[in-house]
Amino acid sequence: MSLDPVLQHLLDQIPTAPPGPVDYPALRQMSAAFIPMLAPPESLSPIGSMEERTIDGAGGPVPLRIYRPVGEAVGIVHYMHGGGWALGDLPSVDHTARRFCHELSMVVVTSTYRLAPENPFPAGFDDSLLAARWVLAHRAELGGEGLPTAIAGDSAGGNLAAAIALAMRDAGGATFDVQALLYPAVDLREGATYPSRSRNADPTLNADQLGTYIDDYAGGSDLSDPRISPLAADSVANVPPALIVVQSVDPLRDEAVAYADRLREAGVRVELMEFDNMTHGFVHLSALVPAAAAATAQVSARLRAMMTMAG
Repeated sequence: MSLDPVLQHLLDQIPTAPPGPVDYPALRQMSAAFIPMLAPPESLSPIGSMEERTIDGAGGPVPLRIYRPVGEAVGIVHYMHGGGWALGDLPSVDHTARRFCHELSMVVVTSTYRLAPENPFPAGFDDSLLAARWVLAHRAELGGEGLPTAIAGDSAGGNLAAAIALAMRDAGGATFDVQALLYPAVDLREGATYPSRSRNADPTLNADQLGTYIDDYAGGSDLSDPRISPLAADSVANVPPALIVVQSVDPLRDEAVAYADRLREAGVRVELMEFDNMTHGFVHLSALVPAAAAATAQVSARLRAMMTMAG
């Protein structure tokens, strides 16, 4: 397995973070400065409109962005950003949201959440669950009561999407038609060992970084809580059909595949996509790496097909 050469060249320019405590304010500042380089204005996918909203949460306002496609929408996707539960915001996922909105011809609602370590679990989960419930409650306003819906996210956002799917199942009532989990972190339990965590380390994510992010997000909470580790749930049955995207060269690859297997064993329909030449976070590199753009387009096509079938 070898990475796409353009992607490899890009990764070679990124310094690997040292082990130990993370200077989150500095890292957030650096990440914010990096975003314009990942998505120059000329690379933005055409959409019909973008609107900002804020909903009231128990811990303060929860910001949203609503992206509408050119023409009639055929579905609604709620998308949550990654960043180790400690990084990321609405601008950081703007390019990706526009791409999915355009490729899917769907309304895409992005939400952010209170970040760790300043706001440890369950703050981020609670904000994301609130936003997800808002999306379902406002389907008529967003595009149509009868449109198919999906909850989605990448990395830490994929963790939140999987956890919310389980929580909504347990609560009863409205839920999403599909869950799309892009290279999700689904097993944060202490002692969880997956070969891919050490085998597939790269500058964007390695085992040391992952351990730090987990500790800072959990804040001492029980790591076997399914809201933290969806794979630890007593049952994963009766959740929405799942599209799970992994990369052969990704530290989170093995646990995501394990979650796909567990869902299948529980009778949940699963479609697993694996890209041999991509690594963690590839959907955000589509403006710079043609192979990442092609892979993202494949994800969009598969998700649209699943949502059409579910709807």
